[in-house]
Amino acid sequence: MRKVLDYAWQIAKGLSAAHDKGITHRDLKPENIFVTLDEHVKILDFGLAKLTEHGEEAHTNAPTATTTQPGTVLGTAGYMSPEQARGDKVDHRSEIFSFGAVLYEMAAGSRAFNGDSAVEILHAILTADPPELPDPALD
Repeated sequence: MRKVLDYAWQIAKGLSAAHDKGITHRDLKPENIFVTLDEHVKILDFGLAKLTEHGEEAHTNAPTATTTQPGTVLGTAGYMSPEQARGDKVDHRSEIFSFGAVLYEMAAGSRAFNGDSAVEILHAILTADPPELPDPALD
């Protein structure tokens, strides 16, 4: 559990740094988190990231993955926030939900939301709570 907390703290600091720069990752998941040999956590793959300016999309002439149409669903089903699953506008606040799903998996060893298909997983995110975490004192 001590290692989970250390990694969680590092992930939170990395997300905070990105959010301070107006960047929302939009696909935070275990596969996009790398731990170096010296135990430093790196957040990878900003391919779906959105750049914002004072809470709104940045206006640039360069084509980027930050411009999305309303109703577009981007990300990985098991880690999406409810608003992301609905195709609503997302920002750093919805990423906190994704971070919670990653933390749940780190602590429990299983995903917070499950299903046999992406649709079932998204339905679970929208309608269910994850199972209670096991008491670490009992392990």
